[in-house]
Amino acid sequence: MNTQQLLLELTLIGSMMIITGFFLYRRYDARDSVLLKSQKILTGLLGAFLLMAGTVKFFEPFNTMFTQQILLSELPFPFLSRWAGQLGEMAAGALLLVITIGGKSLERDMRTLIMYASTALTTVIMFVAVYVHLLPNVPAEVLPFQSKPPVFTLVILSLAWLNAYLYKRGN
Repeated sequence: MNTQQLLLELTLIGSMMIITGFFLYRRYDARDSVLLKSQKILTGLLGAFLLMAGTVKFFEPFNTMFTQQILLSELPFPFLSRWAGQLGEMAAGALLLVITIGGKSLERDMRTLIMYASTALTTVIMFVAVYVHLLPNVPAEVLPFQSKPPVFTLVILSLAWLNAYLYKRGN
C-alpha cells in the first residue's frame, strides 16, 4: 500500500469532515430532536463527502486511478461511465448539501424528493463501485484506499440508506 496515497485520501476526508462539522455546528438548533440532529449531521457529512469524492476525480492521481478502474472493469461506454460516475457523485452530494443548507426553506415534498433522488443515485453508484471492486482484473492499487474488499463503499451505501431511513422516520 502506498502510504503517501493513503495519507492524501485520509487528509481529504478529514478536512471535509472538519469543514462540514464546523458548518453544521454553526447551524445548530437546540430545539431539534436527537433524531433530527443525527439526520442533519449525516446528510451534511454524506453530501460533503460525495461532492468531494466526485470532484477530486478531476485531479491527479485520482483522475488516473478512476480512469483505470473504468477501463479495467470493462464497463460499457467507458467515457460515459467515467463521466456518469464523477458527475453522479457530485450531483448526489450537491443534492444532500441543498437539503443541509436550505432544508427549512424548501417545501417538504421537495426535500423528500431530493433526499430520495440522492439516495437512489448514491445506491446506483455504490452498486457499480462494489462490482468494480469485486472484479479480479481490477487491482487494489487503482481503488480507493488501495483496498480490494469494498468495505468503504458498503459503509457509504449503508450510511446513505440510514440517512434516508432517519429522514423518513423524522418526517
